[in-house]
Amino acid sequence: MPIESRQTEGRIAVITISGRLVFGREAERLESVVTDLLKNGQTRFVFDVSTLEYVDSSGIGTIVSCLTQIKKAGADLRVAGASPRIKRLFTMTGVDKLLTLYASVAEATA
Repeated sequence: MPIESRQTEGRIAVITISGRLVFGREAERLESVVTDLLKNGQTRFVFDVSTLEYVDSSGIGTIVSCLTQIKKAGADLRVAGASPRIKRLFTMTGVDKLLTLYASVAEATA
């Protein structure tokens, strides 16, 4: 699962999560990216999951853990581009009630 991070002109960190978010190094990498950005004063985050194909329970836990870190820092997290399958997983696990979901990165960064 490649994770790529970029800054928008509005100082929003867009973190693209592609492929599979599962137990192991992939999940640890996402948390590490978020932690580093928070240490550098980042306050606005968008997780672009438009190319995320699969997420297991550990991956869901990682997203919730990132959300917790971000909220504790007084920052904001939005999730963009979730496919119907990923949205279903968020709904089944109740995570949809914790996250702010947007159809696209453009909408989430507006």
